[in-house]
Amino acid sequence: MDLNKWRHAVGVADQGSFTAAAMRLHISQPALSRSIQSLERELGLILFERGPAGIAITAVGQPILEQARALLGQAEALQESVRDIVRGDAGAVRFGVGPMFATLLDQVLPALWQPKQSVTVQAHVLPVERLVVRLLRGELDFFIADGRAARGQKAIAVEPLGEAPVGYFVRPSHPLAARSNLKISELASFPRVAPNLPEATIEQDRDIRMSSQVSAGQLNCERLDLLVRMASGSDAVLLAIAPMIEDTLASGELVRLDISDLRHWRADIVLARSALLQFSPLVRRYAEAFGTAVTNRIATAA
Repeated sequence: MDLNKWRHAVGVADQGSFTAAAMRLHISQPALSRSIQSLERELGLILFERGPAGIAITAVGQPILEQARALLGQAEALQESVRDIVRGDAGAVRFGVGPMFATLLDQVLPALWQPKQSVTVQAHVLPVERLVVRLLRGELDFFIADGRAARGQKAIAVEPLGEAPVGYFVRPSHPLAARSNLKISELASFPRVAPNLPEATIEQDRDIRMSSQVSAGQLNCERLDLLVRMASGSDAVLLAIAPMIEDTLASGELVRLDISDLRHWRADIVLARSALLQFSPLVRRYAEAFGTAVTNRIATAA
């Protein structure tokens, strides 16, 4: 089906004249006449009656041209949808961030997601193990997290975003805040607030593993903002990636504990995606925005 022929036919019907339609369609009148004749031959019927007084739509042509007008409207809407998808202004994106990166949603999404666009966004804050599983199942387009749990997965492509310091943070009036060269064992008697960590041990460093042993109470959840408030209002010790709480540190609401055996602790931050599938323009736009937000934070904290 040649949509141009239908555009010509609808143009003649709307203008009531081959001459006027040709001018409106920016085509010569002979070319327009040939297009209509070709369409009528293909259909095996006459759409227009030609006479000295002009043209008239035939009885059989009237309903056909009405359907053609609707078809052209749908085709135009389809073309616009395709243009939106190519521009990254339409479609769906599904992504996740590890709990320590939850504040990225507050930073990036308000500027990125536009309510008037035909865009569906699913954002998940999950432990990295679950992000890996969802990505492998095809339930996510990408995720940002500590990349060690994703490495070694042949179906996952990993884009390094940088390394960032990890540590323990407390309010300035905390009993441990002013001390230097703390021992890991001194943390154990204080309550711990932290994002949910992987169930499987991916951290090989003995000192880092020991630091997670707590004899007091613990609170684990995906709400990093809540964990920050809990630490700033109590003697709880917060586990976090420093650049992800940069505003809190800059304001002096929390300070980092000086633990000599953990000064080397770094998170290997990555953007993980399927190794088999290419990003749509929309997904690429979101992945680049979140990746840039992470690298900027790391650079600022350096």
